[in-house]
Amino acid sequence: MLNEKYHVVVIDDNEDILFMLKTMLQLKGYKVSIKENAENIEPFIESVLPDVILMDMLLSGADGREICKNLKENQTIKSIPVIMMSALPQAEQLCLANGANFFLGKPFEMNDLLQTVSKAIASNEDKDNDMSAYIQ
Repeated sequence: MLNEKYHVVVIDDNEDILFMLKTMLQLKGYKVSIKENAENIEPFIESVLPDVILMDMLLSGADGREICKNLKENQTIKSIPVIMMSALPQAEQLCLANGANFFLGKPFEMNDLLQTVSKAIASNEDKDNDMSAYIQ
């Protein structure tokens, strides 16, 4: 499959949502790692180095916006695109202001999810191509 070289990390404290997102992404050929909580997120992300991070804004005992902000300050992982998800109407601007590259409002259609993941991967590849052209 075309997408199998791409790795997505999904972070959500709702097991049903995690299962659904993992299944949908795997059916489309993505490699998927899941995390059910905010505990040790940075070391986890550093250990798997995904192409995209898909994360809920509100995690049990943690604020996804703060996590996103911290990820974007980490030199090893700051270039990984982050897609934040939330059902809160005002969440999009809050998430983007804290470093999220993309936002998905819940509930969302699976096509919207897949398009957003594709855009995130493409945006990161464009950055890589721009940088390699600059280095040469």
